[in-house]
Amino acid sequence: MKSVRYYGNGELRLVDAPEPKCLRPTDVKIKVAYCGVCGSDLHLKRAEFDFLAADPEGLPMGHEATGTIVELGSGAVTKGLKVGDRVTFCFNEHCGSCYYCRNGQEQFCDHKTVVAGAMAEYIVVGEQAVYKLPDSVSFQKGALVEPISVCLHGIDLCRIRPGNTVAISGGGAMGMLLAQLALRSGATRLTVFEPIPAKREILRKLGVSHTVDPVGEDRLAAAMEITEGRGFDVVIEASGSAGACDGLEELVAMGGTLEFFAAMYRPDYAYRLPLFKAFSREVTIISGVLQSPYTFPRSIALTEVLDLDTLLVDGCEFAPEDFEKAFQDQMQGRTIKSLLKFA
Repeated sequence: MKSVRYYGNGELRLVDAPEPKCLRPTDVKIKVAYCGVCGSDLHLKRAEFDFLAADPEGLPMGHEATGTIVELGSGAVTKGLKVGDRVTFCFNEHCGSCYYCRNGQEQFCDHKTVVAGAMAEYIVVGEQAVYKLPDSVSFQKGALVEPISVCLHGIDLCRIRPGNTVAISGGGAMGMLLAQLALRSGATRLTVFEPIPAKREILRKLGVSHTVDPVGEDRLAAAMEITEGRGFDVVIEASGSAGACDGLEELVAMGGTLEFFAAMYRPDYAYRLPLFKAFSREVTIISGVLQSPYTFPRSIALTEVLDLDTLLVDGCEFAPEDFEKAFQDQMQGRTIKSLLKFA
């Protein structure tokens, strides 16, 4: 079968790989329809996480996917799944028994299994991780369920209250999803810092009150003008760019929250927080958003109310053989979310 894999030093290849089999009773085999390119995939393409690419067979890529069930293990009986169901899935399986799973923190599971490799014609995952798509949700929109689920966890963590002023750093796919979720949480004066003009235009159509070019404009001055000198109650860093992080705490109001949502910054980057200046402000810092515990059912429900068509612009679908262009177009801002179409 066709499979996109990473071999280190920024090198991706489309290879002919063995078709996976259901080996456990609870396994579910899925024929992949679409798989999205994640921001974490782009970090690999930039050779920023080569410590993850030690496998000589290549690191299987992709975890934002949809498809159709083609085979079920004999024990995959708890969710009512059947062959032919249209589904999406979480790329992690959790034991359900360790301290963290029993403490409502499955993202920290001691025995977590990562099941990536959805940039391929087939993938096998455990029944626990599989979720049916509503008939009204297309395969393309379903490929956004996993990104929505992570954004929803980020929104849950920063605890936006109706009336809070909110800013988001980065207006890519995740920034656009976070913006929509923040608005539905009651955010006011919602501001997104984004350097690409086309993305700023889309954000305004999504209901964002203010868009600021952080390269061509003074970010701090704009923030103070929008918030009458107080700063934002919640600031979410979603660009994944280390350069966007420096000085971000200056945009946060007294007693506000700063969330580093895009946790996969390059490994050698260290955020510098001037503690003396921060001392009297009581800013809460959330150092990362680890995956999407317990948010998949809500995220699937949100696919029917969020504006996802805006993220799936013309030209966002690519054949597996065109994976390089899919990655490049997303990195260059020509697509918001690139999708590889396998079926």
